[in-house]
Amino acid sequence: MARQKKMQFYLSQLEYTQLQEYADEKEISMAEVLRDYIKTLPQPKKNITVG
Repeated sequence: MARQKKMQFYLSQLEYTQLQEYADEKEISMAEVLRDYIKTLPQPKKNITVG
């Protein structure tokens, strides 16, 4: 799946450190940690068309 959307947001120093340490432990990027979490959320109720 091609990624077409970009998000940008602020984290506290604590949140950033928690995310960074978790990603380091799993040997994945911080972005991948967030993508993996999003995959656990319920599917959207609206039909999303790709393309």
